[in-house]
Amino acid sequence: MKTFLPVIIAFMGFALFVIVSDFTRAMQIGDMGEGNIHAFMACFYYCWPLYFVVAILTQWIIIKPVWNAIVLHSALGALTTFIIVAVVCALAAGGVAYFIWDENAGYDNLTWLATIMLFIQLAYWGVNFFIMFLVTGKTVTLKHAMKKKSPTQPSPEGRT
Repeated sequence: MKTFLPVIIAFMGFALFVIVSDFTRAMQIGDMGEGNIHAFMACFYYCWPLYFVVAILTQWIIIKPVWNAIVLHSALGALTTFIIVAVVCALAAGGVAYFIWDENAGYDNLTWLATIMLFIQLAYWGVNFFIMFLVTGKTVTLKHAMKKKSPTQPSPEGRT
């Protein structure tokens, strides 16, 4: 359930966005090389089964074990995981944006593409993690790094 449901729901959200965009400007297979967001959506439109398999494998091999080992154990672990995912998303967004960017469009276009790619990825992971919280049914608790000793309890060594 933690492997498939978050990916399916997040993919359905993005697919709905792409399908609605298809009504305003039809997707053609030749649109994939234009170097803009429409080209990115056209690529998703035609290659979504491959992306879905990659998303399921990423969820199963990386996210689910990290979720069980780190996120559910402490708020600090959850925050650290979210920060690492955000940094990876930023690097991937920059890389994909640079890859599809048309140099003739200027650096403003590159910045815009990278920002849109980052928001798309963060929205995906936001939905994914939210569904994971719902499926898990547990809340992340704050754990104290150091527990205070009660004055009425003896120390572990038997000395007071």
